[in-house]
Amino acid sequence: MRATSFAILSAAALASAAPTTPTSQTATVVVETAHGAAYNDRTNRTITVPIGPTYINTEALGAVSTLYLLGPDAATCTPYKDAQAQVNGGLPFSVGHPSYLSTNSVVVGSLICQASVPDKA
Repeated sequence: MRATSFAILSAAALASAAPTTPTSQTATVVVETAHGAAYNDRTNRTITVPIGPTYINTEALGAVSTLYLLGPDAATCTPYKDAQAQVNGGLPFSVGHPSYLSTNSVVVGSLICQASVPDKA
């Protein structure tokens, strides 16, 4: 019985000492699409984008006129024309600072959202 208790306690101690994986963070992005004339007939779709990896969603990003970041405040996202995130597709955007891509709609191949580093005072 003692050996079993020791083994269970040892396993619990090792598990608690193991590094924990942080909860994956996401960004909330609004994709605005223009249908037709320049500023008429617009629709919006809200998507959840992981912070860090390249995000590809051909359905949601297949027709984009403007990208808005709703949160988190400490993030910046960048649109790319290609799925490999190598050809710049527009200006980076953050909360309160959208990326205006076109008065019509263009294809965005991918997005990369990064956490901003807080300024050290």
